[in-house]
This record gives sequence, structure tokens and C-alpha cells, in this order.
Amino acid sequence: MPSKRSLVGEQIVLTGTKMPAAVREQIESFGGEAIHLPLIEVVEHTKEDATKLPESMDADWLIFTSQSAVQFLKLKMIRYGYTAENWHGKVAAVGEKTAQQLKQLGFQIDFVPTIYSADVFIQEFQIEKDQKCTFFRGNLAKSTIPDGLNCFVECYTVYDTIQTAKHMPQMNELLSDRVTIVFASPSAVAVFEQHKAEKVYNVAAIGHITRDALEAYGEQQIVMPATYTLSAVIEELVK
Repeated sequence: MPSKRSLVGEQIVLTGTKMPAAVREQIESFGGEAIHLPLIEVVEHTKEDATKLPESMDADWLIFTSQSAVQFLKLKMIRYGYTAENWHGKVAAVGEKTAQQLKQLGFQIDFVPTIYSADVFIQEFQIEKDQKCTFFRGNLAKSTIPDGLNCFVECYTVYDTIQTAKHMPQMNELLSDRVTIVFASPSAVAVFEQHKAEKVYNVAAIGHITRDALEAYGEQQIVMPATYTLSAVIEELVK
């Protein structure tokens, strides 16, 4: 069993949009310091709501690959006075946290892939050709899902991802061999790599797509757990 102080003297930097309280507590329970320096921001996208929001209610399947998509759907539901009962289709969620948030909105989850990645999703998701899916996504989402499924997929952009380097000066001040930077998206990787100082540091990735982005920039010894969650990254760092 790992020591309860396995991260003493270590700083774990999260670069996503949020620092979940449970993850902060997890890092601190092992003696580490949790730091949040987001390299991306997300804002609601509303231009497609008038047509695609009501159309999504008649889709056979609703597909969500991120917590942000659920959060911004929630804002739209509140704004227009909708509940989960307004949607008639089944629900597919990539990731346990995404599924949990959908359940909190009243949706029943009908499919979750074994690995929380879009490329695994399209391999495991079985659907009839005549069915229609609505994919709730961000503006930077890749075409993996609409290109990979053998049915009609309506892409509904519900949020925009914006890269930000405003925290990079603080990031560069921190960099050392006792710092591990955790990335959850290629977008955050790009910001870091374009603005980083030439110092020693460690990196961790959530998911093989993000790992591949780090490797493309020449990063090595990338920590990546088999389960694609923040909590699993921390467990791997403790090991």
C-alpha cells in the first residue's frame, strides 16, 4: 500500500477548467499541494439553440462526451423551462462524471463505453442506420463521432473552448522536478507547449488522445492511468 504522505513536497497542477473539490482533497490527503492554473476556458454557445435544441428532443440518441456539454445543456434547460422529460431519446455518456451530471438532470444513462474516449465509443456503440443521434459538443470537438458512426449524427455546439495563456507566467515560475502538470485536452497541451519556460517538470495525461498530443511535442515519461479520470491520475502519481 502507498504511504499516506506519498506526495509530500510535490505540486500537482491541474490545467482544465475546474479543480474538483474531491480531487483537491485527494491530493492533499497524500501530502501534495493542489494548484489550479487553467489553460482553457469554456463559454456558452447559443447560436444554434433556436433550431437544434428542439430538434434534439426527437433524436433517438443523445451523445455527450464532456461534463462541459452537460453543464451548458443545463443552462439552456433552465433558460427555456425544459426538463429531461422533454427528450425522448436514449442517452450515451463518455465518462463516469459526465454520466453522473446527466443523472442529476434527470436523464437515464443507456450506454457508457469501457474506455472514456470518443474513438473507443464509436467502436462499441451499436446503432441502427436509420436512427438519428444528436451530439452535444464543444466547438473544438473532433469529427470522430459523426464520421465514425454509421447513422445520421446532428452536431449541436453548446459551448466554445477558448485557449488562454494568462496563467503561464505563474506556471513558468512553478516549474521544477517536483511539479507535475496534468492535462485533460490537447488544447491545454498546445497552450503550455507554446509558452513554457525551459525548465524541468513532469507531465500527466487524461486519455491517450491527450498523451499523443504531449508526445507530438516531444514530451516523455508521461503518466497516464488506464482509467481516464483526474482521480486515477492522482492514484497513478502516488504509485
